[in-house]
Amino acid sequence: MRTILPQEKNPALREISRAVLVSEITAPRIKKLITDMKVLLRKEEYGVALAAVQVGEPVRLFIVSGRALARDSRNAPDEPDKHSEMPAVADQVYINPELIKLSRGRKDKHEGCLSVRGKWGEVPRAEKATVRAYDEHGVQFTRGASGFLAHVFQHEMDHLQGILYTDKVTKLYDEPKDE
Repeated sequence: MRTILPQEKNPALREISRAVLVSEITAPRIKKLITDMKVLLRKEEYGVALAAVQVGEPVRLFIVSGRALARDSRNAPDEPDKHSEMPAVADQVYINPELIKLSRGRKDKHEGCLSVRGKWGEVPRAEKATVRAYDEHGVQFTRGASGFLAHVFQHEMDHLQGILYTDKVTKLYDEPKDE
């Protein structure tokens, strides 16, 4: 089983990830990678998405958790729930994603990363984003998003370019310690 590697133990985080051949999307190696990533993401209380590079696989693939999709109307993962009951939503797989549109407007967004534990920051992000990608069955799709999900898309796309949110922060702070 793979694990989410911390920044200091994962040089792949600084590499530009390579494309997955469309013919390999349904191959056992990629299917296993997707399964492993979904399992890891479900174990993370505040994890909303995971890029393959975070588990040491520098391929153009990320997963957005169903939890993140269900709370898409929220602005940040640490805000209190606006709705007590969220509908179950399946995780979404993005293979060979391309950002095809970003809005001009930018807002500072509260951001953290499963590869940079114990830190949070404010990162200027476009308010809207559109991504074209392949799903785990090799079917191409386009998804537009605003708010929280647009923010998630940009964070994950940065991972595929070897960029961490800490490279773009306007403010960086330590996670509060539990007393």
